[in-house]
Amino acid sequence: MTSRQRNEEKLRALCASVGSDDGVNPREDKRRSVLSGSKPDRKLRQLCRQAAHVLQLALGALPQTDALVGASIRNVTPAPNANRLLVSVTVPDPRQKEAVAAILRRYSGLLRSEVATAVARRRAPELAFDVWVEGGAHD
Repeated sequence: MTSRQRNEEKLRALCASVGSDDGVNPREDKRRSVLSGSKPDRKLRQLCRQAAHVLQLALGALPQTDALVGASIRNVTPAPNANRLLVSVTVPDPRQKEAVAAILRRYSGLLRSEVATAVARRRAPELAFDVWVEGGAHD
């Protein structure tokens, strides 16, 4: 009798029925569920909230604030994980959409450094921007 067969016999003796998750390390199972994206992690949600707060403050500090009048951070979501964040920005006027998108692309490095100083992480997340017109379409 091999050691594997003895382990299976011990397992069957300890439980009424053997399931697919029996004998699996619970820590590995938790990691697998996090990687599959089943439930947002508390720390990931915290990172998104912190990034949204910092970015809202940083929008007002950018040099071309007249073009950013009325622009606000709609939300920040992981895309697909904490290494990259999708920042949704809302503008009130459809004519502002292209100008705001260009400004965000131009100052993305500065905004990323602002997020990096505010959050305690080994690597700062990359930022991707999505510009929405208030109450309607997006870019």
